[in-house]
Amino acid sequence: MKKLHLWIFIITLFVSMPGYAQQLRVVKGTLVDSAGVPLIGALVKLSTATDSVRAASDINGGFVFNNVKFPQFTITASYIGYDTYKKRIIPDASGKPVIIDTIRLKTSSNSLAEISITSVTPVRVKEDTIEYSAAAYPVRDGDAVEEVIKKLPGVTVDKDGNVMANGKPITKIRVNGKDFFGTDVATAIQNLPADIVKNLQVIDDFGDQAKLTGVKVGEPQKVLNINIQEDKKKGYFGRATGGIGNENRFITNLKGSTFKGDRMLSFDGSMNNTNIRGGGGDGITDTKAAAFSYRNDFNKKLSLDAGYNFNSRDNNAISTIFKQNNYQTFTRYDNQSSNNTNKSMNNQFWSNLEYKIDTANYLKISPDIAFNSTSFNGRGNTVTQIKKTGSVRDNISSNDNATASIGMNVFFNHKFKKHGRNFNISANVNFSDNDNDRDARNDYANTDSLGNITYVKQFQLTAYDTYGKRAGSNMTLTEPLNKYAYADITYNYNSQSTETGRDTRDVDPVTGKEVFNTMLSNNYEYQFVTHRVGINYRYVKPKFNYMMGMNVQPAVLKGQDITRDINTHKETLVWIPSARFVYRFTKQKTLTFNYNGRSNQPTFNQLQPITDNSNLQNTIAGNPDLKPDYTHGFNIDYNQSDWTSGYNMFTNISYSRTNNRIVTTKMMLPDAIKQVTSYVNTNGFYNIRGNYEIAKPFAERKYILTYYGGSAFINNIAFTNMERNVAKNLIIDQGVKFRIFLKDVIDAELNTAYSNNRTNYSLASSAARKTDRYSLSLNGRNYFFKDLSLGYELSQVVNRGFSASNNANPTLLSVFLEQRFLKGKTGNLRFQAFDLLNQNSGISRDVYDNEIVDRQTNRLARYFLLSFSMRVRKFGGGNAGNNNGPDNRR
Repeated sequence: MKKLHLWIFIITLFVSMPGYAQQLRVVKGTLVDSAGVPLIGALVKLSTATDSVRAASDINGGFVFNNVKFPQFTITASYIGYDTYKKRIIPDASGKPVIIDTIRLKTSSNSLAEISITSVTPVRVKEDTIEYSAAAYPVRDGDAVEEVIKKLPGVTVDKDGNVMANGKPITKIRVNGKDFFGTDVATAIQNLPADIVKNLQVIDDFGDQAKLTGVKVGEPQKVLNINIQEDKKKGYFGRATGGIGNENRFITNLKGSTFKGDRMLSFDGSMNNTNIRGGGGDGITDTKAAAFSYRNDFNKKLSLDAGYNFNSRDNNAISTIFKQNNYQTFTRYDNQSSNNTNKSMNNQFWSNLEYKIDTANYLKISPDIAFNSTSFNGRGNTVTQIKKTGSVRDNISSNDNATASIGMNVFFNHKFKKHGRNFNISANVNFSDNDNDRDARNDYANTDSLGNITYVKQFQLTAYDTYGKRAGSNMTLTEPLNKYAYADITYNYNSQSTETGRDTRDVDPVTGKEVFNTMLSNNYEYQFVTHRVGINYRYVKPKFNYMMGMNVQPAVLKGQDITRDINTHKETLVWIPSARFVYRFTKQKTLTFNYNGRSNQPTFNQLQPITDNSNLQNTIAGNPDLKPDYTHGFNIDYNQSDWTSGYNMFTNISYSRTNNRIVTTKMMLPDAIKQVTSYVNTNGFYNIRGNYEIAKPFAERKYILTYYGGSAFINNIAFTNMERNVAKNLIIDQGVKFRIFLKDVIDAELNTAYSNNRTNYSLASSAARKTDRYSLSLNGRNYFFKDLSLGYELSQVVNRGFSASNNANPTLLSVFLEQRFLKGKTGNLRFQAFDLLNQNSGISRDVYDNEIVDRQTNRLARYFLLSFSMRVRKFGGGNAGNNNGPDNRR
């Protein structure tokens, strides 16, 4: 019996030992500084001689490790600016959770420059915000914040300074929550130095109402908010640059900002003819620009941000365009060449005045004034061929346009004493006046099927005068139903009125005599008025929230052709549902779903009941019977990040369908080489898109591997010769990027991508089309002897499926050599060689309905430039021109 008990004991011990050896437990604790303030995003590590696990502290300074298998371990906690904490932990054998005593980190006495940035939290994901720590994406001393933005996962910056975040454009830059340089994103990201930035936030902005009440309806705008370090809010910085090169190339730039607490004044002025910042990729552009930005919190109640933007562009573009229009029994080919000069001058003043009247009332007033002028002069030649007929058109045209507008938006919000009850109202008004003068000279040589040639000359002068008024208001009343539920009652009013006068005269090419053209001249007015009433139900909890709503929108569209005494009157009623759902799996994983609808009215040109024959080969007739279209769609976003390593994943899928979509109709008369274009409402248009990006850092973010790509399917509708033609367009993109950053050694990115674009048509006469594009690029800088830098941009593009063109697969190589010198490394001397192989050319393909357009345009070719820049700065008592104290912590 004793032996039996002994065997039972041995077997039980044998079975339980592995379970005890693999005992899983919970380890948790809290991190604070010496004053007891929680430390957010600190790095906490549990390690043994052979293994380790990591976590980051949350918003309360807490950290937790689940399923820890170590029987004993060493805990390490680190945070930038603090001494590292380290302690050996030997838990008891009970398996109960291990509660670490509150860890208090002491401020480091060592130089900040020696502290590792491994404790920095690179990425945080919130409901509508992705926040990036600037310290986690270090750049070269003296770089602008643009260089930091280029490194952010999911964010791209093109050569013109346009910023895209998760596939959508950034429409505004803000500094500490206030608008910075208005909508001039390129100027804003070039103006701020990187080393004064604390963090950057990509925000889905639903407007002022959402900020104050949480009511989020409609489609958000992508906004990038840049927060400045507290110790950099007193001081100034500035940079001046000048350079000259061969081919009469030059650049000049002066920028700077001053800070004093919440007051900030910034200036950016530049002149260049190197297609930098606003010059665009096509043609050769001479650019002059200036921008001012001012912001100040006068007191706790009153604040102002305002600015002025000026831009002048002089562009010369030489292009060739090859078009194919597919019809049931024939194909029309157009081969065009043109030499065009475009000049523009834009002036804009904007402002936001915020007044926090008291704790219950808030007022915001936002005026906007703009004046823009453009002039165009062009010369072109078009060769058209259809079966055995053909035409040659030589044209000379010019156009002068001036537009002035003034508008204002007022927003008021009131919070009632009952928690959650809220009322807000906004009103906007805008007036615009546009004057346009155009002259066009066309010489036609038409060849019929028998080879007979007919010559036609045409010379027309046209003057437009358009006056527009737009007014609208929006009201929302929010009523709490219980602790988590709310009801929103909304009303929206919008009115748009346009008055247009058009005077067209035919000019005799020989005598110069002008004859009034009654067919192309008229006075026309139209008004579009909508009322939208809706109710939303919202449910808000920490883990998730959702909103469901229904809106009804009656609309009235009226038009009057005063010259011909023709009246148009259309009334529509649409029901517009809306929905939003947000679920936070964890603080690092968020799923968002949005559904909404919108209605759009036809444009004036589409409604105008006249036939425009200024181009005899393509006359355009308006349709006064057009109805407004209605689009409804949804999108789903999923964000996931690792706050410790900086791993980030973003995926998105969206779908939209448009009813009563306004599409073009084309009637072709092949014997006359003449196309008649008009407009009609139709159904069947929809598209679905999806994209993703996964960024995986390695070795404390010294290396980042990014996979990105997406696809889109577009079902488009067109009518050719009264036949409905469905174009099914499929686009597939895939790319891989690898970035490397080794301090004072290299900062570079290798990017390779593939794109496939194919279109199939429902009409048998329209042949399927397919293009492929492969691209490879290498951009970066290498550093030598601390102050010498070698920069390079290398790209290779291979195009397949385009029409024959010169240099369809360019290899572009640009390099620069830069030396820093003077006290504090404030001087930079740069020698730049642009497009060393002299292959810069732009080609593209667009598919519109039954039309395929291959385009090639001249671009700035090889040049050399020598430039010098100098910067000055002083923050928090530092000396001008030097980077003292905290500036060097990265």
